[in-house]
Amino acid sequence: MRKATLIASILVLGLATATASAARCKHRVDRSAEIEPDGITTVEIYALAGDLRVRGVEGETAVRATGDACVSKEGMLEEIGITARRTDDRIQILAEMPDTSGETGDRWARQYAVMDLVVELPAGMAVVVHDSSGDLEVTNLASAEVSDSSGGIELRDIAGPVVIPRDSSGDIYMERVGDVTIQVDSSGEIEIREADSVTIANDTSGDIIIRQIRGSVLIGNDSSGAISARDVDGDLIVENDTSGGIRYERVAGQVSVPEERLGR
Repeated sequence: MRKATLIASILVLGLATATASAARCKHRVDRSAEIEPDGITTVEIYALAGDLRVRGVEGETAVRATGDACVSKEGMLEEIGITARRTDDRIQILAEMPDTSGETGDRWARQYAVMDLVVELPAGMAVVVHDSSGDLEVTNLASAEVSDSSGGIELRDIAGPVVIPRDSSGDIYMERVGDVTIQVDSSGEIEIREADSVTIANDTSGDIIIRQIRGSVLIGNDSSGAISARDVDGDLIVENDTSGGIRYERVAGQVSVPEERLGR
């Protein structure tokens, strides 16, 4: 019931936000780009402000990017674009927007440039994402590496490894993925379900929820927030936990956690 209520609230909030954004957006433009992989198996995406959706599509043969951009001044429209190019070993998708990083205050009361980006590619490809701000969703791909400054991250149906070198803020949710490695997470909840294994090197704040792991779970350092692990086929190791309780159920392998944090 709580999950259904939460989803309903998010949908209502999202609709209200979208309506307000549409009303306040002074100038809107669509951009797109397309490129054939020609044997390349990795796509690297550079996104700026705005939401990003990356989708592996069964039967797709091209990499297609579409962007919906909103800017505060008409003169900025000519600076909006999407570039698709091929390097030696990967395809790159680059969102291009005017720099408004020096602006402060309410988004709609200042100069702004935002692009919501959707990238569709063959389902068997790998993706490397560099995202500035806004929510990020990656689904149905061979592997994923994601670096994100702010905004929520959701990864689902990733057959191989998932790597997050750094996430500054925002919740992380994963489901049906391979080996998971999170090197640095500064703030926000982490929830991982149905993964091959989980390694979280350093988490500063936010709860960690882990369910249905086929291998082992290793958490190096957790500064604050509760840790909950359930249905782990391998080991559960928490090397250091500064604050917050640790609870676990049905761990098949070795359990090594700070005793003073158990059950809190």
